[in-house]
Amino acid sequence: MRRRRLVLLAIVAVLMFGSFAVIGGYAWYLRSGGYCQRCAARLESRLRLPSDIGAVVPRARQRREFRDVVVWLPERRGRALSCERALVVRTPSDDDPNAYEIRLSGGACEISTRTWLRQDYRAVVESGLRPGFAPGGPRRVTFENMNVSFERDQFRAELRQAAGLVGFEGLQAGHASIVCREFNGYPCDEPVRVAAEFSPHGSGIRIDRLELIAPDLPVRVAGLRELAGISVASGRFNGRLVYQEHEQGRRLVVSGRCLDLELPECTAGLTPVPWRGRCPEIELQELRVENRSPTRLRFRGTLTEVALGDILATWGLEGVRGTLTLDVGLADLSPRGIDRFVASGGGVGISLESLSDALGWGTMTGCLDITIADLTIEDNQLKSLDLALIVADATESPNWIEGRLLREILSRTFKIDLPSFLPERVEYTRLGVKLEVRDEVLYIFGTHGPHETAILTVRLFERDLPLVFEPRCSFDLRPWLDDLRARAAAQLEQALPTPPEQDQP
Repeated sequence: MRRRRLVLLAIVAVLMFGSFAVIGGYAWYLRSGGYCQRCAARLESRLRLPSDIGAVVPRARQRREFRDVVVWLPERRGRALSCERALVVRTPSDDDPNAYEIRLSGGACEISTRTWLRQDYRAVVESGLRPGFAPGGPRRVTFENMNVSFERDQFRAELRQAAGLVGFEGLQAGHASIVCREFNGYPCDEPVRVAAEFSPHGSGIRIDRLELIAPDLPVRVAGLRELAGISVASGRFNGRLVYQEHEQGRRLVVSGRCLDLELPECTAGLTPVPWRGRCPEIELQELRVENRSPTRLRFRGTLTEVALGDILATWGLEGVRGTLTLDVGLADLSPRGIDRFVASGGGVGISLESLSDALGWGTMTGCLDITIADLTIEDNQLKSLDLALIVADATESPNWIEGRLLREILSRTFKIDLPSFLPERVEYTRLGVKLEVRDEVLYIFGTHGPHETAILTVRLFERDLPLVFEPRCSFDLRPWLDDLRARAAAQLEQALPTPPEQDQP
């Protein structure tokens, strides 16, 4: 009996210590360099990129923690990803008992032309995403405290201390979301958010939609200049950028609010001289770029301190002094031209002396006030214009106009020939005109005098004499505007770059 008990005790001891030995040996194996190499080989086989794993720490029966993970570029030219900790957690379910997810913490990922060849971009992205669509791939990948940066051509986006996830819905769709509070080295009061949808396409991955929601960022930080070819570095931007890949190529749509822009930066290259002025606030409703070529621009907002001489430079009148303020209710532009433009505004203190000198027909003095009640352009046609031009009352010395300038204006505009006895200089006391345009037909009205029909009142022989009255006829502006449209189209075609060859996703 005693012998049986000793034998039974020996058997139990062997089983217990044997189990402990097996468990201990298995735990030692999980932490061994051989197991690390085996895991790195499996990772390398799955990603088709060279991979290293520093250590493996078993956390539970369903969990493995991998430390100091590095995924290299082809031929180990540089790092595609480095991660301080990677935790693999099994999440079995009824429909997939082998499901698992990956949790990353710490490290960095950079896609940059500084260290990557052009062909590496899509290869690395595809190698990281395609396993998620394949049977046996992870349900999702979450990460935190990661530095993610992307650089292509001249555009760079760097998201520091980012957190987010990548999820897969079966074999046909995936999504990703990233949140960070430092974008391109600029700390943000509100988080920058990136959301993406992607799917298998042929032998690769197509980015169906990538959306960047930016808080109040300096324009230079947002990267609009490099991303969309907008040569603007001043001011701030708050809005979203949507990037899509489709069968015909690539599309980028930008929308949001732009604050404190410098107008010369916005107009450089599109006008004979950049328009001086400011844009306190612009609502950018849509800037659409197809295959790197702008196809639509819609905005509204206020333009202030706009130099009138810069606007008139198209007609060689850049020397005109004075500024305008324009309230743009809607501007809708496309490669066809101006689809719709609605604005109002005006300016004060515009020098008639500089304007007349620029015309070269003679000289006149005075300060002109302009009021634009309505300016509407549709399909490149001037639909309506309500404009008032009033010369302010002289304060220091009388206003005057040279006789030859008066003759030239009246002859060209009203087909009126003035008498030869007109003096070399004519003093005038009132000058004002209202212009109305309907479907490119001009109607001219007076502002003072009998029934408010007088346009110009001069002082002759110590008396005020209405000299020019509103005409009874209208004027067809279409020939002049057709010439203007042709010159503007040629100028725009010369200013815009030639669209590059279409990039395939």
